[in-house]
Amino acid sequence: MDIQALTNEIKDEMIQIRRHIHQHPELSMQEYQTTELIMDTLKNTSIALTKLPGDTGVIGVLRGGHDGRTLGLRADIDALPINEQTGLSFTSKREGIMHACGHDLHTTVLLGTALVLDRIKDTLSGNIKFIFQPGEEIMQGAKLIIEEGVLEKEPKVDEIICLHTWPLVDSGKIGVRKGPIMAATDTFEIIIEGSGGHAAHPHLSIDPIPVAGQIIGAFQTIISRRTSPLDSAVVTLGQIHGGNTNNTIAKNVTISGTIRSLSHELRESIKKEIKDISENIGKAFNTGITVTFFPGSPPVINNDKLVDIMSEAVKENLGDNNLVYLREPSLGGEDFSFYLQERDGMLFRIGTRNENEASQRSLHNPGIIFDEDAIPTGIIAMSSFALKYLNKYN
Repeated sequence: MDIQALTNEIKDEMIQIRRHIHQHPELSMQEYQTTELIMDTLKNTSIALTKLPGDTGVIGVLRGGHDGRTLGLRADIDALPINEQTGLSFTSKREGIMHACGHDLHTTVLLGTALVLDRIKDTLSGNIKFIFQPGEEIMQGAKLIIEEGVLEKEPKVDEIICLHTWPLVDSGKIGVRKGPIMAATDTFEIIIEGSGGHAAHPHLSIDPIPVAGQIIGAFQTIISRRTSPLDSAVVTLGQIHGGNTNNTIAKNVTISGTIRSLSHELRESIKKEIKDISENIGKAFNTGITVTFFPGSPPVINNDKLVDIMSEAVKENLGDNNLVYLREPSLGGEDFSFYLQERDGMLFRIGTRNENEASQRSLHNPGIIFDEDAIPTGIIAMSSFALKYLNKYN
């Protein structure tokens, strides 16, 4: 049956499901009701369903009518600790928790995709593994799923894709990009160790505050003079703490920040620059320096072949004018990148922007309103990609 027709049949139901999820958001690794809703929505399908340990998250396996590869389709299901300020009739009922990143749409699109593909399973040459993932916002969910062997258990996932809302693309359109599409997200902390002392006798002490100033100034050259202008990266210093009185020389100063980078090589070279600059300046001023890195998610780097398949599927099922090639990646992060350390994959964007200014606000904004017409667009794109992928490569 036609994917568009099948999607239109469930459009209203999917919008109501999305609104229910939006009204009842759950924080990372606490998505119990959302998990039950997923199980209930798919209970009458031929999809074999399994809850993840801890009863948050669902894995579903749909076996096609013919042998072939296995495609992973992933959506994240958790919300953010944000107090909603949209004024929607279906605004969050949970104080301080909101679906401000569009994960309610992601979940709904994957549910709709599961229902559509279940209806046409006999035409599929291979299998679909649906991954409703918890804990994306705290970068734990993908790691949990990999550790649980979800990619390796039969049927073993060959390649994997996911979607993400995007307020920079019009609703009804799909955004794609080859190569890097989202950044690595590392954080760091630098402790500068002085000696402490009286402010009136600075020559008798080792003052870490001017050392911190030298380090901060030197960090501005990491991007402007030590990184190719053709590479994109960010080093942001978010915190600096030192001292507690105005007539005392501080004993220690702590600086912390984040690194965003679009390649594995640049990710490592920036870390080296941070360490070398800090330690050498500390040495020049006779202070102790401790640099600690806290690895985040790797960059999301799309597989070109999968982007081509998605482009073909969108043009055929939504029209050429509804495919947008994203000129620029985002320096935001996504734990989908952990899957890409194990398998080739792709993240694509579903546009959620309309004429309402609230739809054009950034992700994680307490007032962002996502255009719900993106839901059927996402279902058609993901379902048609799955059909084309399995039948083209088997």
